Amino acid sequence: MEDHLRRLVRLQRLEDRLTILRRRAAGLPAELSERAAHLAALEAEVEQVAAERQQALARAQDLENRSVTQEERIAKLEAQLRETRDPAAAEVARHEVEGLRQQVSAEQEEALGLLESAEGLAERHRALAARLEEAREDLERFRETVAADEAELEAEIAGLLARRDATLAELPSDARAHFESLSEQGRGKIAVPMKADSCGGCGTRLVPNDAMKVRSRKLLHRCPSCARFLVAPDLWNEEAEDAAAAGA
Repeated sequence: MEDHLRRLVRLQRLEDRLTILRRRAAGLPAELSERAAHLAALEAEVEQVAAERQQALARAQDLENRSVTQEERIAKLEAQLRETRDPAAAEVARHEVEGLRQQVSAEQEEALGLLESAEGLAERHRALAARLEEAREDLERFRETVAADEAELEAEIAGLLARRDATLAELPSDARAHFESLSEQGRGKIAVPMKADSCGGCGTRLVPNDAMKVRSRKLLHRCPSCARFLVAPDLWNEEAEDAAAAGA
C-alpha cells in the first residue's frame, strides 16, 4: 500500500508540472496576440502622423496659393489708386488693400506655423518608423521563439502524460478512477499531505482515528470533506527529497 501512496505523490507532482506547462503553452498565443496588437497600434500611429503631416503641407500650400492671388489683387488695386481721380473709389480701393494685406499677413503666419508643424511631424514620423521596423523584427523573432517553445512544450507535455498514464495504471482500479474523476473536475490538488491532523487541501480536521490511519501508510485514505487523497507528511517529504535528488 505504501507503494501506491508514493505513486499518488508522484502523480500529483506530474499533475502540478502538467498544469504549469499547459498554462505556459496557453499563454504563448495570448502574448503573441498582444505583441501583434501593439505592432498594429504602432502602424496606425505612423499612418496617422503621416496623414497629419500631409494635411499640414496641403493647408500651407493652399494658403500660399491664396497669398499669391491676393498679392496680385493688391498690385491691381494699387495700380488703380495711382490712376483714379475719384476720391470715393480711391478710398474703397485703399480699404480693400488694407484688408487684403492683413489677411495675407495672417495667412502667411499660419502657413509658416503649418510648415514648422509639418517639420516636427516629419521628425516624429521618422522616429516612429524606426520603432515600427524594430517592432516588426522583434515580433518576427518572437513568432519563431513561440513556434520553438510550443513544439518543446508539446513534447514535454506528451512525455509527462505518458509517465502519468503509466504511473496511474499501477494504482488499484478504484483509486485510479477516483484520481481521474478529480482530475477531470479540475480540482487542482488531488493528493495532498496531511498537516497537523488536517487535510492539506481544504483544511478539514480529521478525527484522531482517521489521522492515525493516514500516518500508518497502510491504506489510501480520502478527506471526508473534499475527497482528496491524504498522504502521511513524512512520506510526502521523502518523495519530495527523492525527486529533488533525482532532479525531477
